[in-house]
Amino acid sequence: MGLSNLPTELVQAIAELLSEKDVSVFAQLNRQFFDILIDYLYARNATRSNASALLWAADKGYESTARQALANGAKPSAANRKGDTSLHLATNAGNLSMARFLLNAGVDVNQQNKYSEIPLSAPARDGNKELVKLLLDQPGIDPDVLGRARIRPPRLQGQTPLSYAAMNGHVDVLKILLATNRVNIESKDSRGWTPLAYAAAYGQAEVMEVLINVPGIQLESRAQWGITPLMLAVIHGHEAVARILIEQESVKGDAKCDGESTALWFAVVHSHSNIAKLLLEKGCNPHYPCQMGNTPFSIAITNGQEEIATSQGFRLIP
Repeated sequence: MGLSNLPTELVQAIAELLSEKDVSVFAQLNRQFFDILIDYLYARNATRSNASALLWAADKGYESTARQALANGAKPSAANRKGDTSLHLATNAGNLSMARFLLNAGVDVNQQNKYSEIPLSAPARDGNKELVKLLLDQPGIDPDVLGRARIRPPRLQGQTPLSYAAMNGHVDVLKILLATNRVNIESKDSRGWTPLAYAAAYGQAEVMEVLINVPGIQLESRAQWGITPLMLAVIHGHEAVARILIEQESVKGDAKCDGESTALWFAVVHSHSNIAKLLLEKGCNPHYPCQMGNTPFSIAITNGQEEIATSQGFRLIP
């Protein structure tokens, strides 16, 4: 009896003795085997391999494979070791059509992965506004889920989709999220950073211009160690963002962190002379000492920073 004449029951019995990979090879020997085994293979993958075929298809963008996996028992909620569902993988790949297909198939738009991230997190991070719009149109979506911090690479601090958009300068996505009126503008990550703090630390001036006009936003929210958004902008040398904050009447240039350091102190320590000048023009005191007793003026003198030490606003006598 030739292979092509084997009865269906025997072909399936042989398949039960093989690994999933070997069944796939076996199914490709001829058209008869393929027709007998293809649905069996997908069904077996769904029950024994946690629907890895569906997850692979979602990641690579093969809608026909995803459709066949679902038709043969793959659960829409299936997830990989990181907790990513097929929708997480599709949105992470930026695949709009695949995401739409999976949503229509019933994948949970709010399901969180191992790090509490939802499918909305990736397109907000990447600035994919079409995907963001698609997800926000889904009934019951929660667009303000706070992620969980992760120490090992890739390092995560527990951001919300809004913080991701602010951090990466995606103004359009930021505006879309704000327009839902369902995101917390003061949400804080594991370090106490708000979306405004992210915009400051990453030098996102356009984002900053949007955020400072949000009613009720706290321009001097305190992060870990009492750091303010202005201090973050100063530490990282983002002059444009620092200028925007300095120009706000409610921002106190002489505010101190837990170590008694001011924004001017940080500007001098990091040799950001232009920002130091802006702070001096605002009226910041160059003689406020930190916990160690060092003042912005004394540091400028000690380090030979003549450009800063001779700036208008520095006085030899406190």
